[in-house]
Amino acid sequence: MTPAPVISEAVKPPRSMVTVGVMPPAPSAYAGKSAGLSPDALLRHATDYGAWCQANAAKLKALEAFFWPQAKE
Repeated sequence: MTPAPVISEAVKPPRSMVTVGVMPPAPSAYAGKSAGLSPDALLRHATDYGAWCQANAAKLKALEAFFWPQAKE
């Protein structure tokens, strides 16, 4: 297991790498005035949530490359 890096003040990752994006609204926000989620609303929520997860995963990979550039995949 690779040890965690020691972060010095001179070597900090850009803030955009360490901030989590705005989470999409709750599924109920996609329902509007209906009693439940329609298939379309459910798919819109899943798409937005998936994009949010992928953006955060990309930031995590960028942080990994920033701190461990020699790491092999």
